Amino acid sequence: MSRLLVADVGNTTARVGVWNGTQVVQVSVHPTEQPHEGLAALERLAGESQGPCAVALCSVVPPLESRWTDRVAQRGWSCFVVCGDTPAPLVNRYREPKRLGGDRLAAAVAAVRQVGAPAVVVSLGTATVVDAVSAESEFLGGAIAAGVDTGLRALAEMTAALPRVPLGDAAGPVGSETGECLRAGAVIGTAALVEGLVSRMREQIGAAARVAITGGHAELVSRHLRVDHGVFPHLVLEGIALLWEHNRGGRGC
Repeated sequence: MSRLLVADVGNTTARVGVWNGTQVVQVSVHPTEQPHEGLAALERLAGESQGPCAVALCSVVPPLESRWTDRVAQRGWSCFVVCGDTPAPLVNRYREPKRLGGDRLAAAVAAVRQVGAPAVVVSLGTATVVDAVSAESEFLGGAIAAGVDTGLRALAEMTAALPRVPLGDAAGPVGSETGECLRAGAVIGTAALVEGLVSRMREQIGAAARVAITGGHAELVSRHLRVDHGVFPHLVLEGIALLWEHNRGGRGC
């Protein structure tokens, strides 16, 4: 049986790991803009295998996807690419599935496995994405906003007086100097955004909907959330593996 390696190529970071049939292990994180690092990690994980390897991956950076798939092909490994219209164990109600990020579909699939349906799936990375899954396990879509650090960068670039401050935790909602104000808006503001969207989505999909959170900023925002939730760091990787299993390594995109 092939060892399944999974990769999630995001806008900022690329994550790779090994699916052991139950969970993703040996996860490492690398800058997306330096694909050689992520590919080297993938090859290292493959080198630890005593048998053949299969790779399941998802990329939201089209120019880099071929870099990953070409390397996989060169090594003679089978490759499964997750896209928005990949057959899934959910009913995909997105109006244009081909324009849906495969990472959103993967996160939703894994969230249902972790918390059940209905569910609200929150991804806190370069973008803040909040998606809804109905009680009938239908992926309905959701809302997209700027990510925690993306907002800070945009303010520094598009205003004359606001500085670029390093991302960090916020002491409270009322900052007493500009850096504190910016972090309060970015971190606690994102928490309030998520709370509001969760509340409104629950009005549509049911008050019992549980909340699953993932992404690079999940831990940072999680401590400020006033809604019950679970943090799942490897949700997208897990969903990629589950989609591979659902399709038995067959058709992806």
